Amino acid sequence: MRRFFSGLTGGAVIALSGASGAGAQSLQSCDWVASAANLVEPWAETSRTYGDGAVRIALLDTGGEPACCSSHLLILSPDPEYGQACHVLSDRQGTGFRQVFLEQSNSRYDAGKGLLVTIPVGRFDPDTGGVDPASIQPVSIRINQSSGQLALEAASAAPASAPSASTLSASAPSVGDQGAKK
Repeated sequence: MRRFFSGLTGGAVIALSGASGAGAQSLQSCDWVASAANLVEPWAETSRTYGDGAVRIALLDTGGEPACCSSHLLILSPDPEYGQACHVLSDRQGTGFRQVFLEQSNSRYDAGKGLLVTIPVGRFDPDTGGVDPASIQPVSIRINQSSGQLALEAASAAPASAPSASTLSASAPSVGDQGAKK
């Protein structure tokens, strides 16, 4: 499986164009985090497609490890050289976010730059064991389908429906319990 993913992503270009709103996230070629075992079910509720299905973003959960930060995003996108590229967005390589609010994502397309998807993420609050409300920030990912290039961009504004205080609780739901809808 690892050989399969490394073959698909070998020619992909990953660019970091400035710091995003939530800090210095990690956008990496797929590794163990992207294992099919880490996909959050039901797939129809915990993933989004864009570009007539050419781009898919899905929630990953590494089984609660590390306990504070096991939520990641899988990004499958076109790669002109290999057909499909596979990337993982994490807070830091191997360490995810406390919660990813995929259901509150938004997107826009610019013909000159590509697809821009903005997704709010939250970090762990050790005092409550949930999401630190002050840490919720949008992360913007630019996906250029024709070049195969992915880039983190500085988020200009939070999505229209930022997570409310009622969304956050001391026992924040797991990624699979977020109820993301298409």
